[in-house]
Amino acid sequence: MVEAGIWIAVAALLGLGVIAVGVWTLVSSMRQLREEEKRLALLCEIEAHVARMSGQREDLDLRRVEHVLIDIRDGLKCLEERVLEAQAQKSQPEPATTDLMIPAPPQTLVERITNRMLVQGFAQVQVLTPEGEVDALHQTDGEVVVEARRNGVLYKGRVRLRSGRIEGVDMNPAYSVFP
Repeated sequence: MVEAGIWIAVAALLGLGVIAVGVWTLVSSMRQLREEEKRLALLCEIEAHVARMSGQREDLDLRRVEHVLIDIRDGLKCLEERVLEAQAQKSQPEPATTDLMIPAPPQTLVERITNRMLVQGFAQVQVLTPEGEVDALHQTDGEVVVEARRNGVLYKGRVRLRSGRIEGVDMNPAYSVFP
C-alpha cells in the first residue's frame, strides 16, 4: 500500500509538472501575442494617419499639378539652351587684346526685343515678323509681332518701336483672342 501511495504521489507530481509546463507555455504565448498586438496597433495608427493625409490632399487638382510640371519642364529646356549658348561662347577663343579696346557690337533689334520679353517673365519668345522687316524698323516707328509663353500659357502680341527704341509691349493670352 505504501508503494501504491508513492506511485500515486509520483504520478500526481508528474501531472502537476505537466500542468505547470502547460501553464508556463500558455503564459509565454500570451506574452508573445500581446507584443504582436502592440505591433499591429502601430500598423492601425499608421493606416489612420495615411487615411487622414489622403483626406487632406483630396483638394489637390492633378491637372494643375500637371501644368505646373510642364511649366517647370519648359523652363528647364530654356535654361538648358541658355547654358549651352553660354558654354559655346565661352569655348570660343578670345581675340588678342590690344591697347585699344574695340567696343562690343550693338545688339540687334530682335535680341533687344527677346531680352525685354524675358525680363518681363515670358519664355520661348518668338519674333514672328521677318527679320528683314524688323531691321527696317531700326530708324522708324512700327510694331513687331511676337509670341511667347508665361506660366504655361501662350501669349500673342506686339512690341511697339519708336525710332528703333522699344516703347512698349502689348501681350494677351491666346485664349482671350478667340471669341
